Amino acid sequence: MTTGETMGWLRAAVGAVLVVSPAAFLRLSSREAPSGVSVLLLRTIGIRDLVIGAGTVSASRRVSTADARRWTSAGLASDSLDVLASLAALRSIGRKEAAGAAGAALVFAVGDVVALARGRKQERLTPDTGQAG
Repeated sequence: MTTGETMGWLRAAVGAVLVVSPAAFLRLSSREAPSGVSVLLLRTIGIRDLVIGAGTVSASRRVSTADARRWTSAGLASDSLDVLASLAALRSIGRKEAAGAAGAALVFAVGDVVALARGRKQERLTPDTGQAG
């Protein structure tokens, strides 16, 4: 299993949990009880991660690496923007919640960067012919 595929499975799993049980994650914050709006927001984030994760896994299992790279890059863009959005919300949601959200997104962003780097290294070692082996 490639690093990209592993990241895809992790992202899809987190997404599935957020879709099925968003309130569990919301309870980690001590600020307030989960509201309908916050549950919906977290569920939509879960849908996004489930779709990006499933796309990454599917593309990683194909012979061509270009699709896997695109899906992993989409995940990296999403995670990087999540880090920035979390830090931008520091004043409105508090230091603890902003740091937790930014940290979680940063872990995935680093994983995406590692997956892309390893994928590029693998491409140099075994060029993509576009043909099934």
